Amino acid sequence: MVAVVALSGCVSDGNRGERPAVPDQSVLEPATQALDKAVRANAEDFAPRAVDSARRRITLARDILFAAARADRDLKPAERERIDVLVAQARLDAREALVETQAKAVNKQLGQLQQTQSQPADETTGRTDGSLGFDNGMGGSGLSNTAPIGG
Repeated sequence: MVAVVALSGCVSDGNRGERPAVPDQSVLEPATQALDKAVRANAEDFAPRAVDSARRRITLARDILFAAARADRDLKPAERERIDVLVAQARLDAREALVETQAKAVNKQLGQLQQTQSQPADETTGRTDGSLGFDNGMGGSGLSNTAPIGG
């Protein structure tokens, strides 16, 4: 019963025609686009805190917009500035999430490459005596009778 009364109040307020019930949210677009890009890159898996932070900031900015719309007034200069700051911070959070996700993906791929490449160094020459394979018939590298470099 209370929900019906609350809804009817919203409907009657929206029918006044003076202001739209839903404020213009285009100011949030840079932040929401950056967040969407991070989410598409699976940032929720690799950088959940940064993603959550961006979402909280966008939500707070949206709440400020809706509060002004419900009060049937324009944004105050302080509210506009706060929204601008929140949007900028949310964009940075989303970029952080994307960069962290990309870095972790690169590290994962690097680890996989290192794992597949992990062979003992001697396997590359086929030698087991630690030499580089320059055999002079006397063992070792064959470089023992050479003059030192620079001398």
